[in-house]
Amino acid sequence: MASSSFSSKNPIAQGFAGGLAKKSLSPEQMEALFKEVSAFFAVLAEPSRLRIMYALCEGEKSVCEVIQYSKSSQANVSRHLGTLHEAGILARRKVGTTVYYSICDDATLEICQRVCGRVMNGLLD
Repeated sequence: MASSSFSSKNPIAQGFAGGLAKKSLSPEQMEALFKEVSAFFAVLAEPSRLRIMYALCEGEKSVCEVIQYSKSSQANVSRHLGTLHEAGILARRKVGTTVYYSICDDATLEICQRVCGRVMNGLLD
């Protein structure tokens, strides 16, 4: 029998299930939660947006700095910054004519770093 990576002995699975079980959500609430989480990951499932997240992982940057880091056009970066901001993943502040972006929370940053690290390890094996 094949072993699932999300078995009951897997600490990640236990934390995932345990964290949700503690909230005592109804099946309808769980379904709504899963749809929102799926939408969150869908926003991150775009290489250009991951490059932007990488550019911002060390802290706030202006749009011009993000463009330089991501090696993409101003229009493309602006569109993706807007999507990430609208999804609540990035914070934005304006000083004069300069707009600065930062990652809203450490949890989102950690998710991106962990997944990128896991995939990188697989590529290097």
